[in-house]
Amino acid sequence: YLAWIEILAEKTGQELALLGPEAMLAIRQDLSSAPSLLDLAQGQVSSIRILRTIRDDYVLAGTPISPWLHRVMKAFDTAQWLAGETVGLIRQLQINVNELSAGMNLRFLYDPKRKLFAIGYNVSTDRPDVSSYDLLASESRFGSFVAIARGDVPLEHWFSLGRPYGAIGRQRVLLSWTGTMFEYLMPLLFQSSYHHSLLDKAAREAVAVQIAYGRARRVPWGISESAFADLDLEKTYQYKAFGVPALGLKRGLEEQLVVAPYATLLALNVAPKESVKNLKQLAGLGMLGAYGYYEAMDFSRQPQRESGNHRTKRGVIIEAYMAHHQGMAFLALTNFLHGNPFQRRFHSDQRVRAFEALLQERIPTLPPLQLTSSRPCEPTLLSADLIAPAGSTFTTPHTTTPKSLLLSNGRYGLMVTNSGGGYSQWGRHELTRWRSDQTCDCQGTFCYIHEAEADRVWSTTYHPTGGKIEGYSVDFALDRAVFRRTDNEIHIETEVVVSPEDDVEVRRVTLVNRSSRTRHLNLTSYVELSMAPHNADRQHPAFNKLFIQTEAFPEQRVLLAHRRPRGENEPPLYVAHCLVPHPSDQTDQTDQSDKNPFKFETDRGRFIGRGRTLANPMGAAQELGNSQGFVLDPILSLRQSTVLEPGQRIRFSLVLAAGAAREQVLLLMDKYSDSFA
Repeated sequence: YLAWIEILAEKTGQELALLGPEAMLAIRQDLSSAPSLLDLAQGQVSSIRILRTIRDDYVLAGTPISPWLHRVMKAFDTAQWLAGETVGLIRQLQINVNELSAGMNLRFLYDPKRKLFAIGYNVSTDRPDVSSYDLLASESRFGSFVAIARGDVPLEHWFSLGRPYGAIGRQRVLLSWTGTMFEYLMPLLFQSSYHHSLLDKAAREAVAVQIAYGRARRVPWGISESAFADLDLEKTYQYKAFGVPALGLKRGLEEQLVVAPYATLLALNVAPKESVKNLKQLAGLGMLGAYGYYEAMDFSRQPQRESGNHRTKRGVIIEAYMAHHQGMAFLALTNFLHGNPFQRRFHSDQRVRAFEALLQERIPTLPPLQLTSSRPCEPTLLSADLIAPAGSTFTTPHTTTPKSLLLSNGRYGLMVTNSGGGYSQWGRHELTRWRSDQTCDCQGTFCYIHEAEADRVWSTTYHPTGGKIEGYSVDFALDRAVFRRTDNEIHIETEVVVSPEDDVEVRRVTLVNRSSRTRHLNLTSYVELSMAPHNADRQHPAFNKLFIQTEAFPEQRVLLAHRRPRGENEPPLYVAHCLVPHPSDQTDQTDQSDKNPFKFETDRGRFIGRGRTLANPMGAAQELGNSQGFVLDPILSLRQSTVLEPGQRIRFSLVLAAGAAREQVLLLMDKYSDSFA
């Protein structure tokens, strides 16, 4: 076809005047607009009909334009033959696709009791997976709609999909699982979006929330599932779903920040001006490669290499192209530029038109806020090769009663609650003081964070400082508890475990600077000692404290507490504590003692201060007194200072060990302080 067009455009208007005004007008029209493939195959081109008539009349025989006319007709015959061959291939492809589609049946994935689709089918065990697609705000709703339109599943499946709502300011938005652009916008590549409908509102609000989230984090917007800056042993980029925390039910979405350009392209029909502006910003960051936009930019990582004289300061570019993301981007562009041809083709099917009303679901007036589905689950018996799910997730410390998790290795035990309280126990002795009071759960092992520049103090868990928290979640698993909170653009993750082989508990604290400025922070641990059976400490707490002696070891940066026996038959008890920086985060270990002198406190009265409580202790913000020995109210508290650059991640570990001998617990401190990860 292009060869024919090139020959057709060779002659000037003066030379074409010999053909007559009708032929000149037809040629100009054919040069300005291309015929469809079917018109080309059938010869439905206006200029060709006229030129063929002129050639057959032999009026121009022997003129200079006659050879050109024969070349035009010969080139068109070749283009017509190739177009006809292509049309035949397309028609055969349509037949094959229709046969493939007709042979599909989604019923084997459908659970008639729950009225939901399983996420997959395990061929090796010959049964569907136990998890289901149960949200309306999901890419899977496109498959649900097709299955209903084909008659594979009943209509009630659509209304069994969950519609949980979350609050963002005064708005109530439809939630998805991970809060990705893909979940909200992928079905719109084929399905029409009806104004003032539930799905149209959800898509527009999702885009608005994504734009606001990117603006708040000072990065381009457009977060979806994509590859990120993590490589496996074969140097292959890893892949997972990233989303906006306010839109997703899944916890931990704020931990990583990865922006994918295809997510912006999906939003072209929803917010065209904002999308074009965002694409220009991504191109300015080096995201536009030779074959289009790269896969993603990981703002959770800092680039380690320079490219010429230019260096990307804010994130690592994932220099890869994924076919399905590029395909969705091209579909979205085609829909935007050509009036939604894929939506029009999809809705031209009579089966789709019969169920279009499902896509026009009205917006509820005041939907209830809920974070989990309220549908009852069918009880199922677990077979021998299935593992029963264990664990709980809490998004608030303000539960009606404290939710607790027990961890133990058989000798050393630990109880922790969703607000951060709890106690540690070795044998029948409580190591830390605790009282059973569901209205006041503020005792346990804590870690304070103090930022000197802003004179601000908060903690790694809700307790003991309390107050308002920007983001908070707790995961209780079989072997650990994980606390996550975000305050003052600092993300904190605290992982609590008990060693299976030693009588040691470890609380690993990860700090991530989400701001654009350097942060100077002081971490201060706090362990209030009991070192006695629970009833003994409860009956005579002041008397019990008189038998505890503390001791500092500056060389090992360890605090030790010893309970003097009250009788010959009472076994000895030693407790040791250290605050260990992660070795990979502390690049200069040789002069650590000079930069971070050993600071500690073992007197509770001096640590808290007059007229204060654990919510605002004096020792969390001021210098520690380095007191030790026989104190009236013993605690163990250590101080560690650190500097967090923008985007930097640093980890520390609070280690607490118990034993019957001094040498035993000091060896445990050496073990867990040496290259502890």
